Amino acid sequence: MDDFRLEKIKGEPKAEDRQAMVNGMLAYHASKGHPRKKEIFSIILRDKNNSIKGMVIVSFLWNGMHIDSLWIDETLRGKKWGGLLLNMAEKEAIKRGCSVAYTDTFTWQAPKFYEKQGYKLYGKLKDFPKDNSLLYYAKNLK
Repeated sequence: MDDFRLEKIKGEPKAEDRQAMVNGMLAYHASKGHPRKKEIFSIILRDKNNSIKGMVIVSFLWNGMHIDSLWIDETLRGKKWGGLLLNMAEKEAIKRGCSVAYTDTFTWQAPKFYEKQGYKLYGKLKDFPKDNSLLYYAKNLK
């Protein structure tokens, strides 16, 4: 233990320290046969004035698509724009060989939306934040 020390820091580590951790994790993934190559993909909905009215941001990793963020302006909710964005992202995922899409959402956000799109609940973190839950959804693609 004398050859090591623990260092407490406030906030984010230095960029080179974070990179050392990332390099170690990526090397471990690769050693298990899963080299990690994550790619971000986005689709933006704009109105005639070029204002952003919706967007989906996804990450492709291995055979999966993670829905990082999906947002539709409140004036357009319930008008199928969210489903269209999600469907376009899923089609791109299938083209890239993905077999699963997954995301998380809070109870006050969009669980009914994802269920309507065919996503199934597979996990729940109860009372986070207090009196709510974080819900985990997935959908088999193809």
